[in-house]
Amino acid sequence: MLDIYDGIFDRRWVDELAHSFWQENWKCGNIASFTTWPYGLIGNHSFLGNKFFKKKSSNIIEYNSNKKLTNTLIKAFDAIINKTKKNLELKEIGANLQFNGMDGSYHSDGGPDDIIYVLMLSNETIDEVMGGSFIHKPTDTEVKFRHGRLIEFGGLDFHKGNAFNKKGIARFSVKWVGSIIK
Repeated sequence: MLDIYDGIFDRRWVDELAHSFWQENWKCGNIASFTTWPYGLIGNHSFLGNKFFKKKSSNIIEYNSNKKLTNTLIKAFDAIINKTKKNLELKEIGANLQFNGMDGSYHSDGGPDDIIYVLMLSNETIDEVMGGSFIHKPTDTEVKFRHGRLIEFGGLDFHKGNAFNKKGIARFSVKWVGSIIK
């Protein structure tokens, strides 16, 4: 499964979100497809990232210290499921920051009952030759970068995000993980 949505969010809101990410404290502790226990310190690759929301069980939820931004991202998830007509419970929100030379590697972000949404952002005007694409391995599809573009795929689907090929330009992505409510 791979669906691409353009125009779900107002351009002004997407610009404001990208700007707010510049104010975040990014950590090089975001590890994709971790393989070690108990801390998950080894995986496919690590990059700059932030977790904003994580539901650990029915009554334990962790939030990022930036409550205003976290609440905005939770409301955006509500808008996504309203638009896509999916019956999902929010499980996780994270974001990544990549610069030139920080291409991702193939990884998955969820389980068989999860649907993943990735929102592409930048603070620059990007043209098609600058890279920043999203690669969805199961369908062998390269999704070109577009500011504000939302990508939907299955939780077990392997994928990766490529950085821009021009130095100094940030590529942000927001990831929402939703579990199918049965």
